[in-house]
Formats: sequence, C-alpha cells, structure tokens
Amino acid sequence: MQNQIEHLKSSGSKLTKPRKRVLEILTELRKPVTLSEIHEKCGDIDFASVYRSIKLFTELRIVHEISWGDKVLRYEMMEDDHHHHIVCKKCGKIERLDLCILDKVQNMTSFKIESHSFEFVGICPECK
Repeated sequence: MQNQIEHLKSSGSKLTKPRKRVLEILTELRKPVTLSEIHEKCGDIDFASVYRSIKLFTELRIVHEISWGDKVLRYEMMEDDHHHHIVCKKCGKIERLDLCILDKVQNMTSFKIESHSFEFVGICPECK
C-alpha cells in the first residue's frame, strides 16, 4: 500500500482519511469489490467520499475497474502480477486465479493485444 500512497502524493493529491481507509480496505480484501461493499466497510465515511476516492484512484491507475458479464463495476488494487478471477454464480464468491493465457493467444493470433478481461463463472464447492 505504501507504493500507492507515494504515487498518490506524487500526483499532487492529498492522503485524506477517506482515501487512506479505501486503500486499506482494498489492500485487506485483495479481490474485486463494489462501491457499496467498500462503503459498508468504511464506517463513518460517506458514500460520495468513497466514490470520489475510487474515481481518483482509477484515474491515477492505483485501482483497476473491472466489469464482468453482470455489468456490476468492481474495483481492485492494481498489482504488478497479472491475474484473473472465478466467480460463483450462486453466492457471488470471488476467487483469484494467478494465471493468464494472454501470451498464448497473442502468439496464436499475431494480434498486439492492448487489453483483455477474462472471467470464469461456476458454482463454488460450498454451493454445489
């Protein structure tokens, strides 16, 4: 989280209490979460402050915005290691997958891929 704080400050932005709390939540959860989920964990911080913090973090590329087939926007801390997710369609549980086939697809197609999104949907062991 220290790198993100330094990046925030070097952009000329201040590390306010709401911004710090949002960063702490994203760091603790380590999975994509909605604005509402972040707000629920923020305690006394209003929704507008959470929204503005996430908007700023997205612009500064501190946070990554994720949109899957359900069209719900989720946010996750940007990390150096690229990964994807698997989502339970019954309970909504999200797990991280530390794998990517980007290089394989790029080699197969000769495309210069500029961005991608890859999501697995299934039923988790608890819901089976």
